[in-house]
Amino acid sequence: MPRKATLLKSLSRGRIRASFNKWNLFNLYKKGQVDFKGKTLYQQKWTAKQETRAYHGEYLTESRWLASFNPKLDSVAQLDASLKKGGQDELDPTPYLMQTYASLEKRLDFAVFRSMFASSVRQARQFILHGNTFVNGIKIKHPGYILKPGDVFHVKPEKVLQALGAKKPSLENSLKIDKIQVEKWNHYVTKLQENPREEWEKKMEFYSGLENHDPKKTIFLELVEKYNQDLETRVIKERKTANEETILNKILTCYIKATPEKKEILKSEDFMPYFFDNKDLSIMAVKIYQQILGSAKILDTLKKNEEESNVAKILFKSEEEIDKKNIREIKTLCQELKPTYFDALENYFKINKASSKTGLPYDPVWASSLNKLEPIVPADLVEDEKKAISLIQLPWQSGPYGRADPKKPYFTPWTPRPFLAPFAVLPHHIEISFKTCHAIYLRDPVARPGHSEVISPYALPVHERAYMYYNRKGK
Repeated sequence: MPRKATLLKSLSRGRIRASFNKWNLFNLYKKGQVDFKGKTLYQQKWTAKQETRAYHGEYLTESRWLASFNPKLDSVAQLDASLKKGGQDELDPTPYLMQTYASLEKRLDFAVFRSMFASSVRQARQFILHGNTFVNGIKIKHPGYILKPGDVFHVKPEKVLQALGAKKPSLENSLKIDKIQVEKWNHYVTKLQENPREEWEKKMEFYSGLENHDPKKTIFLELVEKYNQDLETRVIKERKTANEETILNKILTCYIKATPEKKEILKSEDFMPYFFDNKDLSIMAVKIYQQILGSAKILDTLKKNEEESNVAKILFKSEEEIDKKNIREIKTLCQELKPTYFDALENYFKINKASSKTGLPYDPVWASSLNKLEPIVPADLVEDEKKAISLIQLPWQSGPYGRADPKKPYFTPWTPRPFLAPFAVLPHHIEISFKTCHAIYLRDPVARPGHSEVISPYALPVHERAYMYYNRKGK
C-alpha cells in the first residue's frame, strides 16, 4: 500500500512533489538552495534524503524504495579521445550521483507522469490501477511494472484530457461568469453600432501590431489568407460569368429589391454596391435602368417574374414578344459596359486584397450582423442547463462557460490547466506522441558529461548526500 496523501501540498512544510499542482509550483518558487551550513555530515545526509524523497517516489514506503535502489549508477562513457580531458575542449564533469533515483524512472507510473499523460505520479498510479494504461497493447494494472527499452505504452486519450485539462466549473459559477460576459458583449455591440468604421480600424490596428508568435496573430493571419482566397475565387467566378445577362441581372435585382416608393427614383449611389463601388459603372447602370423605366411592357414582365433568379434571361429570350427595340438597346448598352466592368473587377480585387499590415478591408455589414443577447438571470437557469445553452450563444462560446459538453469531466472546449508550462519538461529517454497519447521507453536514463536524464528540482550536492545516506555499506 502507498503512503497516505497527508499534507502533500502544505505551504508551511514547502516540500516539492512530482505534481503539476499550483500549490506545488508556489513551493517550487519559494524554495531556495538546500542549506547544509552548520550541520553535521549525518544531518546533511538526512536533510538531503528528506528533500529528494519528497519528490522522488514520496508515495513509496522506505522499504519498497530501498528494494529498488541500485548503488551502481548508469552513465555514458566518452569514446571520442579528442573530447576527453586534456583535449582542446574539456568536457563538463558527469553528474553520476544525479542518477540516485534513476531506478524509479523505469517504473510505469513514473514513465506515465514523465510523458505528461497524468498531472502527478499518484494520478498516474490511479490510471494504471483503473485499467486505463496499456504496455505493448496489453492492459497493465501494476504501477510498479518495470519498463524495458523499446516498450510502447499509452493511456486512454480521454484520461489524458482530464488530467491536463482545466477544471470544469459548476453550472452556478459558469452562469455568474456568463452574466458578466453577456453584459459586456451587449455594451460592446451598442458601442460598435454607433461608430462601426472606427471600431473596425481599431480592431485591425490591434491585430496588425501583435507579435508573429502570438496565437491571436496566427488566427488573424489565417483569416487574412482565407479572405484573400475567397476574394480571388469570387473575382474569378465574376470574370467567367460576366456577360450581358449577369450585368442586367444586377441592375434588375437592385430595382426589384428597392421599396415601392423608390423604384422610380433610383440613383447611381443605389447601384454602387452591385458594381464594386465603381462610379462609372453605376452611372452607366442608371442609363440602362432609365431605358427599362421607358418600357411599360418590360416593367410588366418584371412584376410577373420578380421571384425568378434570372429575369434578364427571360427578357432576352422573349424580346420579340415583349419590346424588341428597347431590349436590343439595353443589350447594346450592356455590351458597351463590359470593358469597364472588367477593369472595375480587377481594381476591386487590388483595393480589397487584405494584408497582415493593413488588415481586412472594412465590411459595412459587419456591425449590423452582430446582435445583442437577452440578459441572463443565473438563479432562473441554474436548474435548467438546456435553457441556458439555448440562451447563451456568444460569438466565441456556445452554452455556459466551460460546459460546452456537460457530460465531460473537464473544461470544454478543452483548455490546458493553468500553470502547466513550468512543468513541461520532456524526458530524453522517452519518445512521446501527444496526438495519440502513446510513448516509447527508449532506454534507461543515463548520465553523460554535464547532464543527467533524471529530471529533478534539486542540484547535484543534494543528490550526493542523498546517495551517501542510502549507500551505507560503501558499495
